[in-house]
This record gives sequence, C-alpha cells and structure tokens, in this order.
Amino acid sequence: MSQRNLVIRVAFLMVACALALALWVGPRSDPAFRMVVLDVGQGDAILLQTPDGSDVLVDGGPDGRVVERLSEYLPPSDRTLELVVLTHPDADHVGGLPAVAEHFKIERVLETAVRSDSLADRSWEAAIDAQRAQRLEAIGNYRLDVGGVALKVLWPPTAVAADAKLRNDTSVVLHVQYGETDVLLTGDISADVEQRLVLTGTLPDVEVLKVPHHGSISSSSEEFLDALKPAAAVISVGQDNRYGHPHPVVLRRYNKRGAKMLRTDEDGDVVMTSDGQKITFDN
Repeated sequence: MSQRNLVIRVAFLMVACALALALWVGPRSDPAFRMVVLDVGQGDAILLQTPDGSDVLVDGGPDGRVVERLSEYLPPSDRTLELVVLTHPDADHVGGLPAVAEHFKIERVLETAVRSDSLADRSWEAAIDAQRAQRLEAIGNYRLDVGGVALKVLWPPTAVAADAKLRNDTSVVLHVQYGETDVLLTGDISADVEQRLVLTGTLPDVEVLKVPHHGSISSSSEEFLDALKPAAAVISVGQDNRYGHPHPVVLRRYNKRGAKMLRTDEDGDVVMTSDGQKITFDN
C-alpha cells in the first residue's frame, strides 16, 4: 500500500470514528423529555432523561441487572446520575442501587429516612456515603427542577421515622411535569394512601401513571383512577411472578377507563418521549 493511500485510509477512519463518537457521546439536541420504565423483572427502576442531558433514576430494581439496562440508554462517556430517588427501601426497589453506585457517580439522592435492615439497603447507605452524594429528604411539597423537568413530592406529607412500619405506604409519590406532560410515579402505595391523596384535592390529571405496587389488588382504587384520569398506565412487573401481579381486577379498572396499558413483562422497556405537549411511546 502506498504512503498516500495509507494516509487517506487513516484519515477516513479518523473521520468515521469522530462521527461515531459525536453521535454516541454528544448531548441530545432534541428538546425532549424521555422516561424509560426499565425491564428489571419484579421491581421498579425508572430512568428520566431531561432535555439538557441530565439523568434521574427512580429506584433500582431487585438486583444488578439495572446497570445493564441503564447502559442501553447512557453512553460510556456518561457515568453520572444527577439524581437518584429511592421511593422506599424494599428489596425490589433498592436491590440494584449498590451496583448502580459502583458504576455511576451519583450527585444527589432524594429519599425518606425509612431504612431496612437488608444487606442491599446497608450497602446502598455505605455507597452514597462514600460518594458524598448530597442527600435530600422527600417530604410533601418538596420541589426540585432537573434540567427543565419539575419534580414535586406528593407523599409522604411529613417526615417519616427510620423504623416506620408498612414501608410500602411510606413510598415517595413523585409528580413529574414537563410542559403539559404530567407523570405520576407511585412506588408501592396502597389504596389507603391513594384515598388520602384523593382527599387533598391536589392530584393532577396525568398523561402517564406508573401503576402502584406492580398492579397489586391492594392498590389502583377506583377513586384514585377517577381523580387522575390517566391516558396511559405502565406496570413494572416480572414475568410469571409469584405474586400474581398484575391482578385481573386491576387491569379491568384501567381498561374500563380507556387507559393505554403497557407492561414490562410483555413489552420490555417502556419508553415514553414528550416534547412538552405531545407524548409518544416506542412500544
């Protein structure tokens, strides 16, 4: 091969690599908000990506597979999560977060004071202490803006003790708003908490509802759904799980209201994109 041809080939490869790198590591240029309900089995892990390129992870699923799922949406050059929200420290929500902390820099953590005595929760505590992440307490009406996406805590209304019982009902309920798009993330709250939220009279109509407690019969009450009027409902649930989630009665409640149903056990990762007015699903 002549020296001239060699130079041309090397130059071509360098340009091709530069273009590929730009496409992979460059910031997202479209002014859009994306939510990905990750398929992590029987648990919750939800990635929020803001128009400015910030990344928020809500819960970490039951185990380390969340890291693999995140890598589908975050390039190798982006190993920072601007915020991690832990709704409550049950194993199917906190289990994967220690692995997340091993692979990503975490800037801020939003959670309640509730703790469990599980190895996963203890490992998570140690990991965020080691990273010196800023810790924020989730309490009613706490507001946070991340890259133009507004986050508001609707539940719990007051501070919760570390040894609180019924951890499901201490779940952080998060109202996510981008333009005219409203999303409600509900952790594992029961119908009791749903009723208390309805009584506040402050629940928004939502385009997308993350179905509480994986579609358990103990949640998704009629009154709650009537107050929210969700256009779409996403169930994060494991295939053939031993709990029988989602319950057929719960599915009928959503179907009766004409909500678009999406499930991670059937659809895999559920990807929603919003330009602030219109939402679309990749599924």
